[in-house]
Amino acid sequence: MTFDKLNLNNELLTGINKAKLNEASSLQQTIITHAKDDADLLVCAEQGDDKNIALAAAALEKLYLSTDKNGIQVLILTAHAQSALQICEQVNSLSTAEDQCFCIDDDGDMDGQAEAITRQTPIIVANPNQLQNLLQEHRFIFRNLELLIIDDIQEMVGTDDDNLKQIKRRIISDCTTIICSETLNNKINQASSSFTDEPAVIGFGDGVSTPPAIRGDLHQGYIKVPNRMKISTLMAHIEQTPTENCVVFTASKRGTDRLYRVLKKRGLKATSLHRKLSEEKRAQRFANFTNSDVQFLLVSDFSASDLDLDNVVQVINYDVPNDSDEYRFRAALVSKGKKGRIVSLVSKQDQSDISQLENELGQTPDEIPLPDKVKQKLKQRKNNKKKSRNNGRSKKSRGQQKKKDNEMQLPQPSYDKLSGGRAGNYDKKETGIVKFFKKLFS
Repeated sequence: MTFDKLNLNNELLTGINKAKLNEASSLQQTIITHAKDDADLLVCAEQGDDKNIALAAAALEKLYLSTDKNGIQVLILTAHAQSALQICEQVNSLSTAEDQCFCIDDDGDMDGQAEAITRQTPIIVANPNQLQNLLQEHRFIFRNLELLIIDDIQEMVGTDDDNLKQIKRRIISDCTTIICSETLNNKINQASSSFTDEPAVIGFGDGVSTPPAIRGDLHQGYIKVPNRMKISTLMAHIEQTPTENCVVFTASKRGTDRLYRVLKKRGLKATSLHRKLSEEKRAQRFANFTNSDVQFLLVSDFSASDLDLDNVVQVINYDVPNDSDEYRFRAALVSKGKKGRIVSLVSKQDQSDISQLENELGQTPDEIPLPDKVKQKLKQRKNNKKKSRNNGRSKKSRGQQKKKDNEMQLPQPSYDKLSGGRAGNYDKKETGIVKFFKKLFS
């Protein structure tokens, strides 16, 4: 269907024609129509220009239809700075006026962002953490919000829960809510229900994706990681286990970047997947792994349910997932066979997560002994600490003995006040008994 068949506002159609857009995709029709009709929506939407155009057009249509032009009319929340910038650029490209949209991203200047909030720019595209900091600092309330869009909610669940709740409390007007997600599970359903009661749910096929049960023949294990030795433990474990087709899950892009540098330094072939990659780069890196051009796939902010893999020998949870469904999806990636295993690195901070997983799964992974290399490093570290403490005590004892010896010494005589002595002044005029004896013996 063409855009002009959607009965859109003339201003929006002018912007769409200026951008040389003609046909509206199914996703664009769905999002724009629900925004126009004040109907809440939970829709399956992948990243890309198709979705960004849909969100931008829905935001502008709502703005143009609004009878009250005061205040912030549309708020779009998205997980990453790059996504926020892309959506904001799309809004500005379809807008017929200037200063209709402002981006509040994690990498931006907070002073300029605070000014946009105070000025109440009609459309705000924001990352939840940065926005919440500004709202709290300036005590801002959304009084005239017409449309709330939550983009990529699957990436905010578990990481931005508190920020989303705080932002929700600051919205006091009735507004239409549109939520976009790439996947659907119980946690996404729960997060969505806090913003809208009965949204139309479109595009998820059979609904909530249920993870498969963990196979009985799959070896599940965990390693208790000593403090500040997580990377050492990972590398030592990799050296003594099969390394072909291994997927390593981390909690952040920073984590994957760091592991990539370590693996590369050791001469191991690896690639990484995260949301900030373009679709082209993401597809290329995924193909490099599936074609066995690289041994390790490092994954940060993707669910295992999004990865179409069936030849993985080992899955390593560098960071333990806080969701039992996600653990099951990761376990399902492992191929059948004697070598196949899923291993979790459990630091002191992860103890509660692994205990919760055991309770929810009804299964207890086997504890894997700490690799010998890590034991040696740990022993060496303890010896170094002991040696350092002993050296400290020895220095302290020597200092105390020196102080004691100084106290036991007799006081040294002072010649400072004797004329001509150690600090005497020979130029000073002499008087009294000194003068008499000098004259007598001169």
